[in-house]
Amino acid sequence: MMRYNRRLLISLAAIEIFAFAIIPLFILPPLASSSSTTTDNEASPQEYPSPFEETKKGDQQQQQQNSRRTQGIAPLNIFLLLKDHFNLHRPQLENFVFQSLRPFSTTNTDNVINYSTAGKPTLPSRMYTYDDFFNTLQTMAVDGTFGNSFHRETNPWRPDKVMGNNEYVKDESNTAFYLSQDLNSNSGADFEEEGMTLAIVNTCAFLANVMVESIQFDACDEWNGMMTGFDPTTDGWGGVNNDEKPIKLNELSAVNGRYFPASNACGQNGRLYQEEEEDVDCTINDVDVSCPVDPLMDMRATVHPKYNYIPGKTVSEGFRNQPPPEFACGKKDYEGDYPGYWDGYTAEFVQDVAYPGANGRIDVEGCCFWGRGALQTKGTCALGKFNYYFGKRAYDEDRPARYPTVDFCKIPSVLCNTNVAQYGGVVYPELRWILAFHQWIEDVQSYSNDDTKWEYLPQLKLLVGKGLLKSDVRVFIDKVSSVLTRGCDEYFCSPHTINFLEQRRKNFETLIYDIFKLGNGRFEPEPPPFYNYEYAEKWLHLKRPKIEGNILTSKHHELGRVQYYSQAYRFLPFISALRTTAKYGAGDGRYFFVTDPGEGLRGFNAGLVNLAAFLANAMAESIDHDSCEEFHWEKDIATGRYAISNSCGQNGRNYGTESCPPWQSFMTCPAATDAELQASIPETSEPPFRLGPKPPPFQCMPKSNLPSSGFWEEPTNTLDNNTNYPNSYGRTDIEGCSFWGRGVLHTRGTCNFGKFNFHVGSQAAAQNRPSLYPDLDFCSDPGLICSDKERTMDIRWVVGMFEWIDRVQDYYDSALDWNYMRELYKYVDGGMSDDSFIDKVNLILARGCHLYPCSSYFAVESDRFLYSLEKRTNFRNILKLLFELPLSEASPNTPAAPPGSGSSFVQPSEPAVNRPPTKPPTVRPTAVQVQTPSPVKSVTTNAPTILPVTAEPTTPRVPTGSPIELSDITQWNDGETHVINSKETSFLDESIVVTRGTTFLLEPGGYVEAPLNTNWPAVRLSIGSMFAGTGGAINGSYADPSFLEGEYEDGGDGLHINNGQSSDVTGSKGSFFDGVVIVGGDAPIGVGGNALYVNGFGSEAKIYGGSFVGGKGAKDNGYSILVQNSAKVHVYSGSFDGEIKVDRSAEIIFYGCFKRDRLQVSGTFPDETYLDVSIRTSYGGEITLTAVSEQECDTAPSMSPTNFPTVSPRPTPKYNHGDRKTLSFVEISLSLASMLLFGLFWI
Repeated sequence: MMRYNRRLLISLAAIEIFAFAIIPLFILPPLASSSSTTTDNEASPQEYPSPFEETKKGDQQQQQQNSRRTQGIAPLNIFLLLKDHFNLHRPQLENFVFQSLRPFSTTNTDNVINYSTAGKPTLPSRMYTYDDFFNTLQTMAVDGTFGNSFHRETNPWRPDKVMGNNEYVKDESNTAFYLSQDLNSNSGADFEEEGMTLAIVNTCAFLANVMVESIQFDACDEWNGMMTGFDPTTDGWGGVNNDEKPIKLNELSAVNGRYFPASNACGQNGRLYQEEEEDVDCTINDVDVSCPVDPLMDMRATVHPKYNYIPGKTVSEGFRNQPPPEFACGKKDYEGDYPGYWDGYTAEFVQDVAYPGANGRIDVEGCCFWGRGALQTKGTCALGKFNYYFGKRAYDEDRPARYPTVDFCKIPSVLCNTNVAQYGGVVYPELRWILAFHQWIEDVQSYSNDDTKWEYLPQLKLLVGKGLLKSDVRVFIDKVSSVLTRGCDEYFCSPHTINFLEQRRKNFETLIYDIFKLGNGRFEPEPPPFYNYEYAEKWLHLKRPKIEGNILTSKHHELGRVQYYSQAYRFLPFISALRTTAKYGAGDGRYFFVTDPGEGLRGFNAGLVNLAAFLANAMAESIDHDSCEEFHWEKDIATGRYAISNSCGQNGRNYGTESCPPWQSFMTCPAATDAELQASIPETSEPPFRLGPKPPPFQCMPKSNLPSSGFWEEPTNTLDNNTNYPNSYGRTDIEGCSFWGRGVLHTRGTCNFGKFNFHVGSQAAAQNRPSLYPDLDFCSDPGLICSDKERTMDIRWVVGMFEWIDRVQDYYDSALDWNYMRELYKYVDGGMSDDSFIDKVNLILARGCHLYPCSSYFAVESDRFLYSLEKRTNFRNILKLLFELPLSEASPNTPAAPPGSGSSFVQPSEPAVNRPPTKPPTVRPTAVQVQTPSPVKSVTTNAPTILPVTAEPTTPRVPTGSPIELSDITQWNDGETHVINSKETSFLDESIVVTRGTTFLLEPGGYVEAPLNTNWPAVRLSIGSMFAGTGGAINGSYADPSFLEGEYEDGGDGLHINNGQSSDVTGSKGSFFDGVVIVGGDAPIGVGGNALYVNGFGSEAKIYGGSFVGGKGAKDNGYSILVQNSAKVHVYSGSFDGEIKVDRSAEIIFYGCFKRDRLQVSGTFPDETYLDVSIRTSYGGEITLTAVSEQECDTAPSMSPTNFPTVSPRPTPKYNHGDRKTLSFVEISLSLASMLLFGLFWI
């Protein structure tokens, strides 16, 4: 796997300079793209007639009879006439089309005119220019695909031969960009009016799409987190006042606006580029032409100097707003070699972890087919077709080839001028345009749909013939954009998003109306929006990045609950299910409410509020856990035992007896006593996503097979099926217990499943009623909701939406005259500020009534979600931060937007009503019940002297790199020293992030305590920062059980020492002395937090004293020290309460007289402090025991280290690639400078 380190970047730069600047001088001149240049090897004009001569009428008629793929090449006079028209408007075109947004522009040339109708300040594009566009347009219109080509038999390629010929340009299979060449150019004024208009409109449609795909970003390669649209009325970088504003992470496609999976190289926006969809036809003459996927391919994209993060880059906004480095693909080098993710908030890669993208991939093997060129052409099919017509495959198969030696399947990076040293250093700058023109010819100009009767060229002529009316223009460009990006011409032909659809429209209209003055449709009045379902779905597509990155996210078990794209609940199935239930219904006139066109904007807002309430509950029930099926969450805290009979019901419920009311009893599913089912296990609950022990999946089984279901004991990871162990309802068996929760709302019980089967399943079909799933019996096998291979991704959404329709939308309490739909509109009309609305809705879903105690027949005796702070917080955040509805100020009992760094979209920030928090006493240096060890006698140690540092208290600064409103993180990244030594300078309910070579000194009297219920450590160091503790305390987050719902149950870590940029010179350092106390957060019902976590090669901690206390937890205690990923910890003294863990090639070194007995290390330090601690190792973690000269040891009398390495089950990670025998002058200088800086710190 390619690593993002300094040595690799320097090497690549040297290779590129040598390859691109020196080799071409001696080997080959640049390849010309002009069709008018000839060489000695080309045939004379007498042998091969010039394509620029007038086309004969007979030839025209023959060309019109060809297939839809071609209209023949354009005569030169037509092209020159078109160019004359464009040259008349060149200033306007250069200042509108060939412009990049300022945050992405790589040039500093100011504009004279700015025709941007969206009001976005721009600068001229460096990569896409007017002249390059027209040079390539001439090639692709006048010469076509076969122009300037080589042929193995008639014109073979030789190393000294850089130009092909035009022998095959008039071949009937040649294709060209359409400039009305099928019309008679000799018809004078008629052609001028019709033919030129057709040519201009086709060219403008092409440019309108190119502008949004690549030019606005000044990019050739696709980016990780490529945005899909923006609101031009906002004040962000895509808005109206963004002259010099930096890129905002929360406008990109990322998890929580900060986490970018490296596996996005495999595909973004619902696509997998190396696995084409079933409906994609990638055959030519019945031969598959798609590129083969080679897992050994190893390459990276071109670095964009403005977007991509570059080590050492200095930005005014600091490191909290850093987009990721460029895409890369490569093979796995060892077991567990995963590319991980980029944290744009701390500017660091977290690697060797299984972190999935929205596409499901956790690796980047063979993922080299990301978008490239002016239209961001992507995927094995599109690049395979290009190679078939233009590359080595065409030449090898005896067809004309413009690039006979270039295999675009094996090295697609040549399309953007990288990795071309193997081709003699030749660069092909025209390829970014030629690739785009070819895609337009292949996918758009030749498009024809026999079902919809929509064919591009006839529709283009019809549009021009009718005078370019605005209503027709919008329909046309929408269909063209859909064909280009999704392969079909109707909006609902595909659930995929059309990125920047509104911008494509505006670009097209500006070109034809404002610049070329064609037609008179510009003044046609705009119709008012019609708020129907189609409008709602298009609106949701515009919000796709935020919905995927903030709602459809789950918590990673092995990464401290870091959010990732949910694999069980994805955007496209969500849209598909919503379309099914809202547009077509879920049986017998039941529709999920999304909008009411009759109420206009009011009805649309009411639909969004309904959807937000549904999603807020779905997040808490299932999405957060990435699970389609219910799992064990109820246990005996004292023993850590889970009843296997939890499958029959949890929290006092018995799902098998929850029947429908008498008037609906015929819908109830029978609880079959002979049923044998087992819940499916989600991939993200298995290795490598989750490594620790977990309860077995739910199951049901007859008593004859399993009389007593027993329990699973977490502390011992033991399953006991021989004990009568009851669940909270009292069940000790699992007979007939197949109705546990499933789907996005974890629908439970025989009544709910029975209703679903009656309305949309096999029972509906049996009674000759319309059925969505006529072949599925959800009563006999409710597991089909999560296991049906072809439809499960949709069904898990549909079952939840059906339950919402049935139990929430249709809810009416006749005794209190409380109607959900009426209250929904009251909430909207009242400014969306009354939180009692969402609290009542949550009660309806959880208990069957809107007020407690329930008088309804449907009441469920359960209180799990009675205090639904998590859902309430989800609801308000969705409305305010994602849907951006005009909310009024929240009522006094409404929690503020969740605290935290953005690592979790929702985090409880205050207790629920009538449930006060039970927060333990705050740990201060004087209150810690841990005795700091004192030396018995005076001894000499290696502890450095700490010089006093004076610094003014730092005012907490709120970061803004996430769509979440942050309120409890202070960031220090100024390279200065910050001191905490008193109550006034200390931090309570706050986390501190220390980055970019900044130093944090903690002295007696100072403390830092993290907020409640956050997965962020109290202090986090990264990117070459330093910590020194001579006193004071650091306390991890306490997991207050009164706040918890779902999985908010683990304590937070005390102090993290990280390497933030995958380079050994950016590792952070820490030193600890007597008097400092580091404590992990306690977790009464979860896992305690770790006290000290040291991570990443180059990161190092030296412990000369102090106390390290792992948090206490019901499930497990936290480690006193956790050291991972090649980091090192040197221990000279100290007190350690809690186990120590060393894994992933990390090392911990103890100095003194010690011995090791399996997991136990015991002995004395030079100051005679006694050590007796349990240490676990895995994945190459090492424990080194080293004697010191001033101490006599019985067990280790010499100075030689006593090593006890752990055998690693995998090779050591290769953090640095290439030859390591010599160092460059730059490396030596940087190493000496870093050593000097670090030495000054220790003096």
